Amino acid sequence: MGNEIELIHNNSNRLLRLINQLLDFRKIEDRNFNLKASKTNLYNFSKLIFQDFEREAMKRNIDFKLTSNNESLDIFIDRNLMDKVYFNLLSNAFKFTPDNGKIGVYIKDDESANIVKIHFKDTGIGIPSNEIDGVFQAFFKGSNNRKNSSGVGLHLSKEFVEMHKGNIEVESLHGTEFIVSLYKGQAHLDESEIISEQDLVDSNIIDFSSDQLIDDNYLIQAPSKNKEKYSVLIIEDNKDLSLFLKNKLQLEYDIHLSEGTDAIEKAFETIPDIILCDINLPDKDGFEICEILKKDLRTSHIPTVILTALGNKESYIKGLQSGADLYLTKPFSYSILIQSIKSLLYNREKLRYYFTSNIHKIEEINSFGDIEQKFISQLNTLINDNLGNSDYSVENPAENLTISRVQLYRKVKAIMGISISDYIGNIRLEKAKTMLENGSLTVSEIAYSNGFSSPNYFSTAFKNKYGISPAAFRKSV
Repeated sequence: MGNEIELIHNNSNRLLRLINQLLDFRKIEDRNFNLKASKTNLYNFSKLIFQDFEREAMKRNIDFKLTSNNESLDIFIDRNLMDKVYFNLLSNAFKFTPDNGKIGVYIKDDESANIVKIHFKDTGIGIPSNEIDGVFQAFFKGSNNRKNSSGVGLHLSKEFVEMHKGNIEVESLHGTEFIVSLYKGQAHLDESEIISEQDLVDSNIIDFSSDQLIDDNYLIQAPSKNKEKYSVLIIEDNKDLSLFLKNKLQLEYDIHLSEGTDAIEKAFETIPDIILCDINLPDKDGFEICEILKKDLRTSHIPTVILTALGNKESYIKGLQSGADLYLTKPFSYSILIQSIKSLLYNREKLRYYFTSNIHKIEEINSFGDIEQKFISQLNTLINDNLGNSDYSVENPAENLTISRVQLYRKVKAIMGISISDYIGNIRLEKAKTMLENGSLTVSEIAYSNGFSSPNYFSTAFKNKYGISPAAFRKSV
């Protein structure tokens, strides 16, 4: 339960900050802000904000540092406004820095001048050189930025720093570095801009530092240990949402996670039963991923649910055009999501029943144009063309269809509910049964013509499937 409380707490704070940003933006536009600067220990102030990001750094194994060459330095700042500057710059650093990266806050007091510089440096994706000049413009979004963003954070940060008569610069080489320059002392401020405030205290009252219990009480009971679970691939770069879904679904499903950069490779590797995919991802967007997977023989059969904050009609249509089976907008109801997953899996079971009930009847001619129907038709043709070859096994159709043996096994298992070996065996037995009903060949000749290594093996396999020997079946017809 603790993890979910933390998630609610963090997202509530995030939403509050976004709303405050919009209000601040309006105030800045109307020139409605009054600076309220107070004497503040810069290192202690920085450390309090630094601590808010430490847990995120630990979870993602990011080397996160705060250093100062003068920890006793006091300057006059508006703590509320400068808190927003720090938060915006550090949020961007964490948003665009991959796991195992580096983020640092370095305070450098120039004792020979009346300036202190605060460096916010990361090893993230950086900013294209031709776009550097526009980063502080309102609603700016870099061409390499696939993350959700309001586009006002850096604009506000620049305005707030300049209200302090300071300056903010940006450099981008092997990451991004923002440099905030502030005056020491108070000579640069008007008397009306200076107030008296108490010393800083640690206000982090809520502690989520322990590894809390995961609330799985939404399940009445866990599924049987002997029951094979369906697998779900969650493609989501928001770690909080990704882990929330994993914690909720893991008792009932086998869960695989991807933050987006390896989504296609992970889908090909695991061949899950269903895919949940976000749209705004770091490499390819969700539309591209869905389209690629739906057009690839290895993954075309997998139901895909798009989960996104994009609720406009154009995005909805684009999602369906990419091949998505369902389009859910955030915030979504978990109960609707879980029922949608079950419905999609149930519909796939109905499709599986259709395929297995029409094992010989599926042909490309008069097909519905479905890639699965085409796949089964090609597979049936390959098997029927090699019925008399007793050495024909799983490797042969996999090679003909240019997919791996494991991928063929998983695809046939997903569509048919049986292994590829059993599927080949079933086609041989169905063909043999037809020949026993209508042909004049002996049981031995039928066995060899359908790829069975011996009449005895054929008789055993036939009896296991139909409950009667081939000879007895012929007599009963």
